[in-house]
Amino acid sequence: MGLEVATARRDDLVVVTLSGELDIYTVPGFRREVADLDPSQCAVVIEMSEVTLIDSSGLGALVGLRNRALHAGRRVGIAGPSPRVMRVLEVTGLREAFVVGGAVESVAAAAMVVDPPPQGA
Repeated sequence: MGLEVATARRDDLVVVTLSGELDIYTVPGFRREVADLDPSQCAVVIEMSEVTLIDSSGLGALVGLRNRALHAGRRVGIAGPSPRVMRVLEVTGLREAFVVGGAVESVAAAAMVVDPPPQGA
């Protein structure tokens, strides 16, 4: 199917809206789209309500973005995950690695909280 990626910047928030499949074939495009994001300068929310499939490559790309944010003392938000995406996050134990919720605004508010970077980061 493919993946559509749209990025919207609002002050200190970037919302990346995904639609389609986040898998081994589409991850390179996703990574290119988020490569220039600086999680130390803005909160990042991934809107995933229209994601129909996510595989281990997609999870790896999300975790990579999450790790960049963690080093800046921030968290990445996932807004509106489809039931399929939510199930994958829960089964893999990654649900707690992200700020997950329904609306972009509520997820963004939680993702904007800046914590001290972890020791040794």
